[in-house]
Amino acid sequence: MTKLSVNDILRRFRSKWPGGLSESQYSTLNLIAHCRHGELGFNQAECQKCHRGEWYPSSCGDRHCPLCLGPRQAQWSEAVCERLADCPHFHVVFTVPTGFHEFFERNYRQGCEILFSAAAECLRIFQKNHWKMQGAFFGVLHTWGSQLNWHPHLHMLVSAGGRDLATGRWKEARANYLFAVRAMSKIFRAIMLRKVEELDGAAEISWPGELATVESRREWRLSLARRKWVIFSRPTLGNTRAVVRYLARYTSRIAMSNHRLRRLDTERGEVSFEWKDYRAQGQKKEVTLGIAAFLRRFCRHLVPKGLRRIRYYGLLTGAKDRMTQIPGAPQNCVGEKAMKREEKVCEHCQGKEWTFHCLYTIRTALMERFCIDQGFQIAGERSFSLGASRAP
Repeated sequence: MTKLSVNDILRRFRSKWPGGLSESQYSTLNLIAHCRHGELGFNQAECQKCHRGEWYPSSCGDRHCPLCLGPRQAQWSEAVCERLADCPHFHVVFTVPTGFHEFFERNYRQGCEILFSAAAECLRIFQKNHWKMQGAFFGVLHTWGSQLNWHPHLHMLVSAGGRDLATGRWKEARANYLFAVRAMSKIFRAIMLRKVEELDGAAEISWPGELATVESRREWRLSLARRKWVIFSRPTLGNTRAVVRYLARYTSRIAMSNHRLRRLDTERGEVSFEWKDYRAQGQKKEVTLGIAAFLRRFCRHLVPKGLRRIRYYGLLTGAKDRMTQIPGAPQNCVGEKAMKREEKVCEHCQGKEWTFHCLYTIRTALMERFCIDQGFQIAGERSFSLGASRAP
């Protein structure tokens, strides 16, 4: 039985794609729908031992695709851990109140920019005032909740070590406590509202109907100022690699992974998937949505073209060994080795060495006929990807 995937749902129910998306968003959905299915072309792998050739459908290589870029996630995790000094770290999550959600969704780019800059400014202030040092941290933007609902928030991994502002040497803070989150939330709220106010007269901002006037926007900001802005902070307790691996899961995909999908009822037009209820101690539950509603929720989280969801700050910018060059800094890194991909074994000679040839953008039917004529075989779309190539 073929495993259910987001790609299959997009391909089989194209008529239920939501309207009103941009051209680049529809292009993204089209790439995901045809990933490893043949329409994007084929790659050829030739066994170096018996010289038998196999054709594999090309993957789309899109950063939203649940099928693609698994190795790239592991490589990113390894690269980040190599830059992190072997010192205590904290996992910090910056959230915004629900009253801010509609503005963020209508102005994705601007909302993302002010969320990143406000969180970074807040951390710099506290590191300077409390730790008296220049620190290192990076952030990953998420816009979804476990049920695919709109829930923009920012994950930050903060090193508890850095350059002492007075001596220029390495300085390490306590490992079990970052800063007072209530004080952080107040500073973060003030910075966010200041940045939103600066956008008040910008022509590119799309305001909701109820915020069409200057007076209404002022009242909206005052209402947000009275709300509680939640910041979550927890020490990694020597398990920084696990936090990095968690963040790596969605560096090259969004919102929904295929293993969470449970059932597809084509007669009722419904799809069921698993979600985790954090209000019930992380209990796993199932939710069922209509296919159109499921795709509409998924498409809300498509990232605008060119927007960076991962950003580095402080000592994590610049050269890879910038932190280790600080006098007195630990020379070891957190350390993380990407898992090696399982080697493809030739069915005929059991060889494991392959020569990969270029992408062929030929339609599925023509390629199948060509392979039959040449004595080659087309491997299944679930076998393995020879690279994240795109059709030109």
